Amino acid sequence: MLYAETMRVSALVTMVRWDLQRTRGPLLTAGFGIAVGIGALVFFLALGLGARAVLLGDVFPVDQVELEPKKTEAGLLSLLGGPYEPTGVEPKVLAELRNVPGVVEAYPKLRFRFPSMARGGKEILGHEIGTHEMVGDGIDPALLGNDELAQEFRDPFNPKARLCRENEECGEKQYCELPSGKKQGHCSDPIPALVSRYLVELFDHAIAPSHGLPPVAATLLKRARGVSFDMTLGHSLLGVSQQGEKRKVKVQIIGISPKAIDLGVTLPVSVVRRWNQEYSGKTAATHYSSVVVKVEEAGDASRVITAAEAHGLVPHDTRARDVSVLSAGVMALLVLVAAVILLVAAVNIAHTFRMLVAERQHEIGLYRALGATAADMRRWLLSLALVVGALGGAAGALAALVGAALADWRARVDLPDFPFKPDSFFQFPWWLWASAMLFAAVFAVFGALGPARRAARVDPAKALTHPS
Repeated sequence: MLYAETMRVSALVTMVRWDLQRTRGPLLTAGFGIAVGIGALVFFLALGLGARAVLLGDVFPVDQVELEPKKTEAGLLSLLGGPYEPTGVEPKVLAELRNVPGVVEAYPKLRFRFPSMARGGKEILGHEIGTHEMVGDGIDPALLGNDELAQEFRDPFNPKARLCRENEECGEKQYCELPSGKKQGHCSDPIPALVSRYLVELFDHAIAPSHGLPPVAATLLKRARGVSFDMTLGHSLLGVSQQGEKRKVKVQIIGISPKAIDLGVTLPVSVVRRWNQEYSGKTAATHYSSVVVKVEEAGDASRVITAAEAHGLVPHDTRARDVSVLSAGVMALLVLVAAVILLVAAVNIAHTFRMLVAERQHEIGLYRALGATAADMRRWLLSLALVVGALGGAAGALAALVGAALADWRARVDLPDFPFKPDSFFQFPWWLWASAMLFAAVFAVFGALGPARRAARVDPAKALTHPS
C-alpha cells in the first residue's frame, strides 16, 4: 500500500512536470497575473512596514502614552519664575496608573520650572553656540530600560564629595555644585544629558546648513562623551526666577535617546527636582509635570487615557494614534488593490484551466479508464495550480524586492536629506515572504477549483467515444 501511494505521488509529480513543459505558454500567462498581484502586495506591505517603523518607532512611538494636566493660561508665569505653581501630577496618581490593566510601567517626568540658558559645543563645532532659553525635563533612568546609556544616566551629586566654593577647587572635568543660599557646595561630575534624534536631525538638516555649521549626528554618536556645555540656572532671555541665585552648572551629553524631549535636553529626574525646589518651590519639585505610561499593546493606550481623565490628565501628543490610524488605512487600501489584482489573476487561472480540461477530455477519459479516480484528477489539476501559483508568487516577491531596491536608490539620488530619512523605506520580515507564497498558492488553487471539479466529473466512456 505504501508503495502504491509512493508511485501515485511520483506519477503526480511526473504529470505536473509534463504539463508545465507542454502547456507553458498558457500557464505562464496565468502565472503572470499571480506574479503581478503578489509583487504589488509585497511591495506595498514592505513600504507600509518601513514607513510605520520610522513613524511609529522613531518619531511617534505607539507603545507608550504621555499624560499631562490640561493646559492653563498661567503656564508662562511658571516659566518666568512667577508665584504661580502648577498643580502637576501627584505621586499617588502615578501609583494608580501603574495598576491600570495593560500597563507595563509608568515613569514620571519633571520639566524645568525655572528660566535657564546654555552655551557650548566647541568640541564638535569648532566654536561655541548658545541658546537664550533652554527647555528641558527630567526622567527616571528606569525609563531607558536596557539601553546602554542607562548606567551612565545617573545623578552625579554626592553629598560626601569634596567641599568647594569655586570650580577651580574641583577636578579638571568637574564643577562646584553650589546651590543658592549655601556657603559651600560639593565637587560634582557634569550632569549627564540626553538629546533626541529629532533635535539632532533638525540641527543637521535645518539649522547647521543655514549657519555654515557641520552636521553633528554622526559625531555625537561617536564622541558623545566629549560634548559638554555650561548651563545658566535662574536666568534667561525671558526673565529671572523669583527665588534662587543665578549660577552655572556643567552638563555633558552622553548620547541620543528616543526617550529624550524633542526640543531641549533631558536630565535625571532627581537633578531637575533639586533645581525646581531651588528656583520654583516645593510644589514644582514634588508634583510631576507628566507621566509616561508604557503599555503592552497599542490598544491598551485607550484604556489608560480613559483612566487618566478621572485625574484631569490628557495625552500630551495624539499624533502617534493619528499616524497609526492613517498608516493602517493607507496599507489596507494598498492591500485591497493587490487583492483585486489577485482575484483577476484567479479568474485568469480558472479560464486557463477550464480550457485545459476541455482540450484534454480524451486524455482525462483515458486516465480514468486506466484506474485513475476522480480525486486523482482533482489532485492533478490542483497540484498544477499550486506549482503555478508558487512560481508566480516567488517571481512576484523577487520583483517586489528589486522594485524596492530601485526605489531606495532613486530616493538616495533624488530626495534631499530630511529628518529621520531612513536608509531604506522598506522592510521585508520573514513572515512577509511566507505570506506572499501562501497567498499565491491560495488564489491559484481557488481559481483552479472549478476546472478541477469538472475534470473529476468526466465520464471515461463518453470521453473516449467523443474525444472532441
